[in-house]
Amino acid sequence: MSIEVLGVLVHRNGSEISPPSGPLFDVPMIQRLAHDFDANGYDRVLILQNSFAPDPLVIATHAATVTRRLAFMVAHRPGFIAPTMAARMFATLDHISGGGRVGVHIITGANDTELQCDGDFLTKEQRYHRSAEYVRAMRAVWSSTTPVDFNGEFYRFNKALSELRPVTAAGIPIYWGGASPLAIEKAAECADVYAFGGLKPLDQMRQDVAAVQALAMKAGRTVRLQTSVRVILGETEAAAWAEARRVVDRLGEVALEQRRALERDGGAVRTGMRLDKALATTKGGTGRGELERIATGPEVLDKRLWTGITRASIDFATPTLPPALVGTAEQVADAIMDYHAMGITGFLIRGFDLLGDIETHGRELIPRLRMLAGAAKKPVGAKNS
Repeated sequence: MSIEVLGVLVHRNGSEISPPSGPLFDVPMIQRLAHDFDANGYDRVLILQNSFAPDPLVIATHAATVTRRLAFMVAHRPGFIAPTMAARMFATLDHISGGGRVGVHIITGANDTELQCDGDFLTKEQRYHRSAEYVRAMRAVWSSTTPVDFNGEFYRFNKALSELRPVTAAGIPIYWGGASPLAIEKAAECADVYAFGGLKPLDQMRQDVAAVQALAMKAGRTVRLQTSVRVILGETEAAAWAEARRVVDRLGEVALEQRRALERDGGAVRTGMRLDKALATTKGGTGRGELERIATGPEVLDKRLWTGITRASIDFATPTLPPALVGTAEQVADAIMDYHAMGITGFLIRGFDLLGDIETHGRELIPRLRMLAGAAKKPVGAKNS
């Protein structure tokens, strides 16, 4: 099986354990991050969306002009603009990117309160049905050279047309997130890629993979699978575990800083986080409860899946972090391939040092993953050329 390696492109330098630096919207940093992802072997980057962050489509447009081969997974929430307009916007970006480098990550939203910040008062279940219809509507526009009529439960339009269609015949890939049974059902019906929110123990992940694949088969479709991977690397295993302990210590300090900020003004915001628990992007989602259950179990699962950061991040307003893989690059690559073997082909890899990790992963981890994935594709007995 092939492998796709992804990163996260944000608008400001920072992480869960390091305060943001530079201006609130750091255009030179966006350019540097995009360039570094492009130069270090990443295939694609996710650009996040929530109810208070800068617009991801604009960031993707700028990043496309300063990169050569890097593709984009642009988070997009249905319900705020018409699917006909979205179809034209993403088709336009697909052409500006110079070769069809655009993907759309459909974000339905787990937290009702946070969605209401932008005026969306549907329930989560209603939003998933709407998201699936939104994807069908966009694809209807993308695939037609003549005006299109559409009459659905949430959207109705007559004679819609886009002068621009996606660059490639395969079209613009649709990525899909969400952990509830309805989210997975709708992903199987309409997505190209279903994205798990993070690593789980291998046995549990195999069950989840089988469930998605079964639903896709029932719908007569094939859906690629992706997951987020938190990694903590060291030149030696001992060094990696020392770094893991430092991360946990720092997470505890940040949690204390967050509580103080909330006590002070109640509405503190920092990169990737809105600290009011009622607005936390993970609050109310199926995934958060599952992570909390995993955090009550053993500290190390399988080969090297470490729940320490999950336990340490429970006190965060957002996010609760999934377990991480801890070890040398060789050990972590080997552990990732256990997930690859069960049918997951996309890995969104993150550490805790935004800039430094891109180069480290590009030098130490990504080449090993590609080598192992390439070896896995060869028939038994095949020789290296």
